[in-house]
Amino acid sequence: MDPKEQNAEANGRGALPPGFLSLQETSFSDPDDEGRPDRMCVCFSDIHCTDGTAGNQSGEAVVWESLFNRIKEACVQHDIKELYLILGGDVVDMIRSAQWTINGVYPWERSRPEFSVTLRNIMQGIIDKHAIKPGHHEPGGFFYWLQQLYTDLPHCRCKGKTSQVTHIQTVVLLGNHDKEILADAETLRLFYTRCLGQQVYPMSAEYRRWVGEMYFADKDRYRDADAMPWLPFYWGDRGFRLFVTHGQWRDADNCRRIPPQAAKANRGWKVSDGWRPMTWRSLNYSPFTGPCFGDTVAAGALSGFIYRAKQGLHQIQDLTPEEAQIMRRLERILDELDLYRPTCAAFTRVIEETWRLRAMESSPQGAREAVEKALRDSLYQWLFWDFTLESARPAVRALLKAARLLVRILRPFDVRVELGFMYCLMRVLALLQDDAPTYREMRRFPAFLQDYRDYGFRLHCEGHTHFPLQEELYFRGEKKRASGKIYSYINFGAWRDQIVTALKRKYRRRGVGRALYVLDLTPDNGGAPDMPRNERRFSCWVEDTLSWSDDMDRL
Repeated sequence: MDPKEQNAEANGRGALPPGFLSLQETSFSDPDDEGRPDRMCVCFSDIHCTDGTAGNQSGEAVVWESLFNRIKEACVQHDIKELYLILGGDVVDMIRSAQWTINGVYPWERSRPEFSVTLRNIMQGIIDKHAIKPGHHEPGGFFYWLQQLYTDLPHCRCKGKTSQVTHIQTVVLLGNHDKEILADAETLRLFYTRCLGQQVYPMSAEYRRWVGEMYFADKDRYRDADAMPWLPFYWGDRGFRLFVTHGQWRDADNCRRIPPQAAKANRGWKVSDGWRPMTWRSLNYSPFTGPCFGDTVAAGALSGFIYRAKQGLHQIQDLTPEEAQIMRRLERILDELDLYRPTCAAFTRVIEETWRLRAMESSPQGAREAVEKALRDSLYQWLFWDFTLESARPAVRALLKAARLLVRILRPFDVRVELGFMYCLMRVLALLQDDAPTYREMRRFPAFLQDYRDYGFRLHCEGHTHFPLQEELYFRGEKKRASGKIYSYINFGAWRDQIVTALKRKYRRRGVGRALYVLDLTPDNGGAPDMPRNERRFSCWVEDTLSWSDDMDRL
């Protein structure tokens, strides 16, 4: 038996669960070492940094500055020596961009030469918007403040205390809106170096081995310094009792079903099979690295519509002041469409707006026609793409096949009839979206499986849904308080702007965000009076952020 496993079992905890791989950097303390220093882990997810060509999803710079200042304060307050930042997927969004439409290539067409060019253009736009050092009186983006944390934290002071942090580790997990960067090594290199600041904290050999073994069962896959490892699919540390993954593995619209006959050794996978890392490794995690129905197709169609609609509106000239005000409203709505979830809700919002324009006597000449034409063309294109049917799950595929027949019948009629049908179709698709997980479904999440609980996990965390959630789970036969085995599910939601519906059917742009802090402290650091002196102090909390601003309202 491996010495580390022997040590774990001696402490009453199990060995590694089947298929699970842990990242252990040699420069960081071992989570099984009872003498490890004070540590803190901060997790958040779904930042969706875009290039800004099809709307801006990411939060405002002042929010990022505040978040990273709070992390610094917490490190100083708790005398943290090791800081772990876990970004749970969809940190960048490679789908929400007009570049796909401009270059005439779609995200699933990975063999075309325009594909890699488009990816690099999008990534460079993200770098320019979110990573470049700001000028005078200009705000910095998310990646600027992330890299500033690396520089500031070892030397910062707070309330008379000085930071004790000596090690910082940042891990970005794979999401469903950023997986396209895995298809182009240069785009991935730009992300690691320019966004994550790998020049400051170079990629370690342990990280390279961990990712290579995770996806390909090959520790030497990324051994060379110029090889760019894929973003890991999960991360866990039993010292923090914490397991994190993005969450797309349980969303049938954002991962691909692999039939057994199409898989190696006839080991296929579908969402109902649940968490299967060993099966995924035999498939090189192809259900999550390839293009999918929800993110790749629907989001790509929306980005194309936003671009075409704006192009059409920009051609309208000689507006009266009243018409110019209506045009500004239309452009603001187009910029905000990227914030709706699910994507089909954005299309229904636009259709409702075209109905509103038809009822107005003073609407700009040609504005409604431009929006309706772009909307009709985009939805028609989306519906008749071969890949739309190919990537859809069976129930949705049957619905779309029927919709194709009806659209062909309705095509000769007035556009209102066709868009009315599309409105109903989008409402039905919205109803088919997965809701919050049930208690029974949560019990199948990896951290709550028997092997993972035996290993020491207590927290299962994810993002993806964009809805912050938390729930406590209990398992028969385990003493809750005496053993400390209280299990929690935490969904980070999304750290981004959102469109919310206010009273009287009004809409407002609001920033939302959630960060999870987990402390793993030495026994003498702030223990309760009745706590055994040799027991480490474990604590976690969630900080939720809501933000408004004049800039958001102007958008």
